[in-house]
Amino acid sequence: MNHDAVRRCSFSTDRLVVGEWHHQAARFDLNLVGAVGNILTTATTAALPPEWRGAFDGERARRWIEARDIESPTLLAIEIDTGLIVGLLILSETAGEFPLRGVDVRLGYVVAESAWGRGFATELVAGLVKWSQSEPSICTISAGVAPTNEASVRVLRKNGFVRSAASDGEQFYQISVRSAGDQ
Repeated sequence: MNHDAVRRCSFSTDRLVVGEWHHQAARFDLNLVGAVGNILTTATTAALPPEWRGAFDGERARRWIEARDIESPTLLAIEIDTGLIVGLLILSETAGEFPLRGVDVRLGYVVAESAWGRGFATELVAGLVKWSQSEPSICTISAGVAPTNEASVRVLRKNGFVRSAASDGEQFYQISVRSAGDQ
């Protein structure tokens, strides 16, 4: 999939500026490998796919960045007031289901431990939903979450996502950002 819509993704919220991670790292003079290593800790990766779990040293973070760059767009969220890294979004596109023939954006996100409990995850997902509503090719956003990850389930529900399916220990949530008539 060529990821045209999600490659253009960048937005701001009341507290965050979100954009492609290499651009954000350069803009805020950040070491991306160090930033990813600080975000991906044992605690923040506990509900992620097994191969992504655990702490990330410099080499593991570098390899992870290279793999994401090949696989799909990744965005870095920075707190506007402090310049601190709040988290990241991993986005991919799939063909939407009939009758919504546009694009489904698959969302993954990780919020830094230092930002937990401050509403950043909800704000980050809300910003993505709002941005998606301005992209004519995007119909839906979906996300998979471990049923034990109650915080992420709450974030998705607060942003209007509804449970759409479940399989292999993962629940799927989805939100329509436009109706079939808008296509």
